[in-house]
Amino acid sequence: MNYHEMIAAIGEGAAHPGGYQGTLAFLDEVDVPPGLRVLEVGCGTGRTACLLAQKGAKVTAMDLSSTMVGKAQKRAEMQEVDIDVIQGDVCSIPFESDSFDVVFAESVTIFTDPAEAFREYHRVLRTGGRLWDRELYQAKPHPGLYPEMFKLYGNPQLPELHAWLELMRAAGFRNVNPWEPGAASLIPADSDGEYICDPYQFFDLETLQDPDALGFFAQNHAFLMDFHEHLSFGVFMGEK
Repeated sequence: MNYHEMIAAIGEGAAHPGGYQGTLAFLDEVDVPPGLRVLEVGCGTGRTACLLAQKGAKVTAMDLSSTMVGKAQKRAEMQEVDIDVIQGDVCSIPFESDSFDVVFAESVTIFTDPAEAFREYHRVLRTGGRLWDRELYQAKPHPGLYPEMFKLYGNPQLPELHAWLELMRAAGFRNVNPWEPGAASLIPADSDGEYICDPYQFFDLETLQDPDALGFFAQNHAFLMDFHEHLSFGVFMGEK
């Protein structure tokens, strides 16, 4: 079972850096007017998509995993919010050009061909539309960082901050800049130091009994402890 299958099986709704608290902090600082047409790519179990819908956005949520799509649909039904959930690939987004006001990604592009993904994000945005892309970046070099990260997560690259921004500019984005979360931790916690509970997290129970799954969680924690000083994250923002 690889990283993405593991996240899908446990129903994690905020596996991205900074977690759900980071999502809340960012969305508190940007404008989400009623009717904003948002495409959330790599939506996972739909936690952020449902939050955006509660804020009044018109949300389309897309994920490559059929398991994630099913859990996002179930979450939307239980939270009684209206979102469209589809299966799709960020490098071949199944929508016409100029379809959305915002494309929102949270730790998705790092697992793809970023140049192709950014071109697709740019294509489906209307003129003046915005990209919000939360991603990890390499803050300080360490020879063991990327090999360990690839072994654990399978991401094919780990760009530095300037490289992320240059990839966006090359895809046609302008006014490119990062929103940086200050002292926020890679390990998500709320102000009391506790993880924010997700009442709509749907576990596949057999995963909790899988020794490989339990081993993965231990490895994940060890990786973050070993390399947290060499990693950072932000939301890369750009305009079409």
